[in-house]
Parts: sequence; structure tokens; C-alpha cells
Amino acid sequence: MTATATPAERLAHFYRCTTAEQYFDLLEVEVDPRVVAVNRLHILRVFGGERVKVLEAAGGDQADPETLLAAYRAALIRSYESFLTATALDHRVFKVLKDRAPQGSFVPSSEITVQRPGQTPPSAPSAPTEQPEEAR
Repeated sequence: MTATATPAERLAHFYRCTTAEQYFDLLEVEVDPRVVAVNRLHILRVFGGERVKVLEAAGGDQADPETLLAAYRAALIRSYESFLTATALDHRVFKVLKDRAPQGSFVPSSEITVQRPGQTPPSAPSAPTEQPEEAR
């Protein structure tokens, strides 16, 4: 894409992008390639949702191309930056990760015990029993 391309030409090229790198290059967003390598699909998934919101807010395809490109750039930056501070597991944008989300199972550390091989499992604490008076 040349620097002399009109906003309409750049927008047309934007709609033909197929990789995260193409979006970042076209919208001139600086990224850490390591973050993109690890989170590429997740970033694109979040960005896809942001794109829909941008297009709806701008009034559809008839919006000013320059305004749309600026809004898309801001959305891509937000999508990318959200993975600088959180992981894909934190976002859970794909069904497979959503289905494996923790269901509130909390085990306090006081309930965790260690059983070594050959050792009998610890028994549950029982209530102290009263000794008969004759045994005292």
C-alpha cells in the first residue's frame, strides 16, 4: 500500500486483509511480534467484535473512509493492548476456552493434605469423646 493512497483505497485494502500482520501494517500499529505470535487468533477475534461495533456506530459502509480507518486503528490497538496485560485464558474468546472456565471451585489451602507412599491417609478430625467417669 502506498503512502499516496486515498482513504477509500486504504479502506478497500483493509477489507481485503487476511492476516493480523496485514491489519497492523495497514493501520500502522507498532506491535511486539512475540505477543502477536502467541495471541494472533485471539487478537483477531476481539478485533472482529470491535470492527462490528465501529461499523454500526459509524453508520455502516457509507461512513467516511478516513473516520472508519481511524476508528478501526483505535479498535485494533485496544484489541492488541488487551493481550499485553492479560492472557488468552483471561479473555476466553473462543468456545473451547469458555467451556473450560473455572466454575467457582475453591479449595482453601488448609484443606490440602499430602499423602506419602506407604502412609495411611489422614482421618477426618473427630469430635473429642467424653471418657466415662470410671476411666478417669
